[in-house]
Amino acid sequence: MSISACIIAKNNEKTLQQCLESIRKLADEIIFVDTGSTDKTISIAKKFTGRIFHFKWNNSFSDARNFALSHATKDWIFYIDTDEALSKKNIPKIKEMLIEASELNKGEKSQILGFSMIQRNYTNKIGGFGFVSCKNDRYAESKVAHGYVPRRMVRLFKNDKRIRFENAIHESVESSILELGKIAETNIPVHHFGSLSAKPEKTRFYIEMEKKNSKKDFFQEYQIAAQLHGINELDEALKHLELSLSKNPIFALAWLEKGIIMVKKGNFQEAMFSLHKAESLQEHPMTYDHLGIVYGQLGEFQKAIDYFKKAIALSPDNADFHFNLALTYDKLGLREDAYHELKTAVFLNPKYSEFVKF
Repeated sequence: MSISACIIAKNNEKTLQQCLESIRKLADEIIFVDTGSTDKTISIAKKFTGRIFHFKWNNSFSDARNFALSHATKDWIFYIDTDEALSKKNIPKIKEMLIEASELNKGEKSQILGFSMIQRNYTNKIGGFGFVSCKNDRYAESKVAHGYVPRRMVRLFKNDKRIRFENAIHESVESSILELGKIAETNIPVHHFGSLSAKPEKTRFYIEMEKKNSKKDFFQEYQIAAQLHGINELDEALKHLELSLSKNPIFALAWLEKGIIMVKKGNFQEAMFSLHKAESLQEHPMTYDHLGIVYGQLGEFQKAIDYFKKAIALSPDNADFHFNLALTYDKLGLREDAYHELKTAVFLNPKYSEFVKF
């Protein structure tokens, strides 16, 4: 079960060494595609592979990645970005996983053709969407941050000419895989460090790229809105959420995103409507957390406590949920309960120590 690791890059000399070192023992070959580097990126890549190709950048991540796939010669494809790393302890597990899939696929009409993994977007901020604390984490890579925001993505898939990336930005192979077979879920993390130094102007660049290449479907409109929300352009984000919901009125994540923005804008009645709509469509800890915030702002503290507890039950390592519950306990004069939750919040995300004095 041989593996081609495929990477696209441009001026990534600061992060590339760690990335390539992390996959050295996984990959039977590394396909490295440069899109116009002017720093030491290519010279670093040459230490790890002789299969270096050049692609003229055309504002499409899918085109660049598919160019890399066209040069891959092994059975399976693993793709990774230059600001990411794979833990070496997971390499044997990945290889065993491919052998098991090969056995399971024998005689099956619908075969496993891809594997999803968990991209960990490391952050030191508070209030991240779905924050998970690194406090008790067993990966050395996680020590760079207080926590991470997880995102499930297909990263490993069969080398098949029919499997290709789609979309100029937020590119993925999921659709083409599902036309042919199945995707198996794994909890193997891909450690992403880029969000620790992300700049608003870079996000705005990606947003404009996506707008130019948008298919105008509900999910792309939601993705544009989520990125605009991330750089605090709330009114423009709401416009794209309305477009998303007009195309798919039962898309829970769009209702949730809208509800969170309405909380930030102080429109609690509209926030409550959107969040309850999201709650009716899909169980999500962030929905419960923000319903707790809304009810707390409206003075309905017991309802707020109930919702914060629901959020914590689904995501116990989210420091924000414990902090919000602590504030609500404090408003009710339940000082011991508030103290316990504050201690938990600070333990899970030390960033909260800047706001709390015990």
